[in-house]
Amino acid sequence: MGTAADRAASMRRLLAHVREAYGIEFGFVLWDGSTVPADLPADALALVIADEGAVAAMVRRPKIDTLVDLWVTARIDLRNGSVADLLARRPKVKSREFRKRLDRWLALRVLARFLLLPAGGPWPLRDSLNGSTTPSSGSESENKQNIQFHYDLSNAFYALFLDPEMVYSCGYFTDWNNDIATAQRDKLDITCRKLRLKPGETFLDVGCGWGALVCHAAQHYACRRMV
Repeated sequence: MGTAADRAASMRRLLAHVREAYGIEFGFVLWDGSTVPADLPADALALVIADEGAVAAMVRRPKIDTLVDLWVTARIDLRNGSVADLLARRPKVKSREFRKRLDRWLALRVLARFLLLPAGGPWPLRDSLNGSTTPSSGSESENKQNIQFHYDLSNAFYALFLDPEMVYSCGYFTDWNNDIATAQRDKLDITCRKLRLKPGETFLDVGCGWGALVCHAAQHYACRRMV
């Protein structure tokens, strides 16, 4: 594994290679305060890796739930920008070309240094499953528990991260600069347009949440609401 300084230096080499190979337009900040590139401006968009354990976790369990846990605990974070900014600067490289450009031996040598390091924590997503990966049994008692866990939360909780209409699904971003409220309104509208709604038609929405979609259909397409 080497020393902490050795691991940080090897990670800088790997990230420098990745930036050059794929023409990445954002930088990286490592747990020791060093940056890639070394002269990264303080106001530049950068992906921050807060500790070595975050790398170890992704090496041992390279799954989306690992990334989510690291993200919500700020062990992987963004500086001077948002996810939209990061996606806007993603590499424009096809999958086949992506594999060709990567120095796989360099990647394996560097990542192997982190394989046996403690992954650290916390792991809120994993802990929410009580440490179990057993699929749901679908029993009445388990369904009741799941419903209470999800629905017995107040609107104030969901208002922390949803748009004003409380739309509980993905948005439709027509522009990188749009906020979540605009993206959700655009999503509601494109849904109605795809349905080719006409005035006077009845709109039935099963599992409507707070009813944003049927309200939008009634207000803008003169439909009758059924929820």
